[in-house]
Amino acid sequence: MSLTKIVPSKPIKLYCSIICPWAARTWIALTQANVEFEYIEIDLKNKPEWFLKEVNPGGKVPTLKYGDDYLIESAVTTEFVADLLPEAKLLPSDPFELAQSRLMADRFMEFVFPAFRKGLYQGDVAGLSAELFDGIEKFEPYLINAKPFFGGSDHPALAEILVAPFVSRLYLAIESGLVDSATSTKLATDPKYAYFNTWAKNLIASPGVVGTFDKTTNLEQIKERLAPK
Repeated sequence: MSLTKIVPSKPIKLYCSIICPWAARTWIALTQANVEFEYIEIDLKNKPEWFLKEVNPGGKVPTLKYGDDYLIESAVTTEFVADLLPEAKLLPSDPFELAQSRLMADRFMEFVFPAFRKGLYQGDVAGLSAELFDGIEKFEPYLINAKPFFGGSDHPALAEILVAPFVSRLYLAIESGLVDSATSTKLATDPKYAYFNTWAKNLIASPGVVGTFDKTTNLEQIKERLAPK
């Protein structure tokens, strides 16, 4: 990542939430791109009246303001950042590799995300463990040449940024002991999952994720979700 900040042609504001993995997609992209932008935290449990009246009546994050214009929906706003800042190289230059990367992200959401959703959103931690490894095995064929990132890239591109918030929170839950130790041990030691595990840890350690992921706050939020009702 360049040490020199990219100055966009129009000011960028990101209305976001530190606990929302969907909103984190665009935050990661902006941070990974090393572009100047203003971050505005939105309390999702108590959304400010000014946000609902002046920015997004639907109350969704992320909402991205570019100059005087607004965009919503995390996949849209994240791809906009990648398109807007070609110098950040968040999109593979080869059209076929770009298509493959998009398929990779799609397959992650199809095969691995359900374990995340079941465990961390629906509170079924046992279900997370049962589904995770099956999902990884189905997903891995689409994770092409991850050395360290997709396609042999030295940094995460758009497709990996789209899945990074779910990878980081999944590993946070596993490594914090919220998931049974057998799952953690199997993920860390079974050679069958070494390729995925290495890629995931590289993704979590990338500048865009490190610069946006507050482990303490997100762990508290995960524990709150898992607490008996």
